[in-house]
Amino acid sequence: MTMPYTTSKTDAYHKHAEVFTPPGIVFFMVLQGGIREIVKDVDKTMFDPAVGHGQFPCAELVCKMFYNVDTLDEGTAVRALASLYGIDIQAASVDKTREHLKATIADAYEFFTGKKFSVPAEVLDEILEENFIVEDSVALFKEMAKKVTTPQQSLF
Repeated sequence: MTMPYTTSKTDAYHKHAEVFTPPGIVFFMVLQGGIREIVKDVDKTMFDPAVGHGQFPCAELVCKMFYNVDTLDEGTAVRALASLYGIDIQAASVDKTREHLKATIADAYEFFTGKKFSVPAEVLDEILEENFIVEDSVALFKEMAKKVTTPQQSLF
């Protein structure tokens, strides 16, 4: 099982300040305190506002499957995938995230169960198209912030 990781300084790095967190640090962060409690629940929603190539959603998916390994079947794996969301300003990054998540769910499922993952690609594509989108998360956040009219209101 491999994690997406890029170290080269590309145009995206210079234009969007795009950086990639090394896989070991990603897993370390995902397995800390409150986040670990969230990834233990296969249905708890997780959102990445700058998804990049999907390092965090891939780690979250693996952890959700690991923590539910005793009851892991294809349906549970798909539920774990469906609980993950992300956004990125770059279409190529979102495409990479979707690609990495499809590979990760299949690899992790086979690793944890010893069985091939046989859910049709179309099912995964539908989830990934819905849950991982191309958009400017900063602009969306600013729009949401404009709607907050009192200190007691919350953006979430």
